Amino acid sequence: METSLNGRRALVTGAASGIGAAIAEAFAREGAQVAVHARNAERARPTVDAIEAAGGSAFAAPADLRDRAAIAPMCAAAVERLGGLDILVNNAGVFTRHSVAEMDLESWNAMVETNLTAPYLATQAAIPALRASGAGASVIFVSSIAAGAYSAGWGAYAMTKNGLNAFMHCLADELGGDGVRVNSICPGWVETKMAQDAHRGLAAEIGIPYETHYAQNMRANMLGVLVTTDSVADMAVFLASERGRHITAQELTVCGGCLPGASAEADGDRAAAE
Repeated sequence: METSLNGRRALVTGAASGIGAAIAEAFAREGAQVAVHARNAERARPTVDAIEAAGGSAFAAPADLRDRAAIAPMCAAAVERLGGLDILVNNAGVFTRHSVAEMDLESWNAMVETNLTAPYLATQAAIPALRASGAGASVIFVSSIAAGAYSAGWGAYAMTKNGLNAFMHCLADELGGDGVRVNSICPGWVETKMAQDAHRGLAAEIGIPYETHYAQNMRANMLGVLVTTDSVADMAVFLASERGRHITAQELTVCGGCLPGASAEADGDRAAAE
């Protein structure tokens, strides 16, 4: 067995940069044809260009995920161009950190609509194609260790990621009889632009230099490593391939060994989904 995705057809949301781009590029390297979702075609272009430059096959699948009416048509167009669908990666998401007392409704809605409602609508639209693909089809949600990080300021984000994992478990039961596997990848802090921006804000709050806070917090794991997007992409390739053929309804953490009490994370530059 190998992790080859030759002949497979994949749609990856939030793939303009960060974790989504890494997953899309990894899938293409393994032989998959990839629909690269981003808010617009221009934002998808760097990922599409990178895949094509490496000899892979990809195209842009643009849609604003906060426009509910745009999601099903985007999925339908991607499925039609791909000629079917074997892999759906619900990666797109947004993150802001506010106390409940200070959070405005717009911030709450942005996270709920992008992190929960959009994956539900994209998955619902993709189910007929995934079922038609038969045994071996895979749905992957990019969640977060923040799903279980019950810390001040993380309430809305943690809620959406916890809800995403619950949705994953129920969906796995619904689609298991069709041979469709459904799992969540839960990253810790991953080296992305979003992580850098989040740490600038956190460092300012506690009054220490950004460089110091970033270096310490990003490596606050058992291995003491800086987790990169390719580590998350490797897990996605494994789950989508034949090697993950009996893995479903699981939350797989990629964090270098999260330490108890470690800060929650913003798991990737996925603000492109807004």
